[in-house]
Amino acid sequence: MQKDLKIGMILGLVLVTFTMLWLFAGSGLSPKAKVLNLRSNRETAPPPEKSGSTSSSEIETVRENSYQLSTADNQSQEPEWKQYRQAEKIKTQRFHIIREGETLSEISRTYYDSARKWQKILDANRDVLEDVSKLKPGTKIIIPE
Repeated sequence: MQKDLKIGMILGLVLVTFTMLWLFAGSGLSPKAKVLNLRSNRETAPPPEKSGSTSSSEIETVRENSYQLSTADNQSQEPEWKQYRQAEKIKTQRFHIIREGETLSEISRTYYDSARKWQKILDANRDVLEDVSKLKPGTKIIIPE
């Protein structure tokens, strides 16, 4: 029993270590970025020499070029949150709940600083207001902009 426990713990540790390395090193780039990175590396790689020797300065040049290409590709793509912009502003509506004894002229004076704009309120609320002279307390009406 002790031997099985030790083997299980070692295998579990190896599996967790492998998974962590894979997550941090292998999947750090999205699949699209990985493809772009592979393409840029192929395009900037020096042609193979027959002797098989490559100087360290050539390797550094290839690394710098591939880094510049991959960062340029990443900068040209807009972040996701910038792609979804709202076409127009959301229109908010003001509401008013009619109190006892209130008239449309008083409501108009409250919101528009003019008692003469009561017709604007009436036009916006034709379906709610049946009789202009008899406003029912508690009725919710729209105050147009």
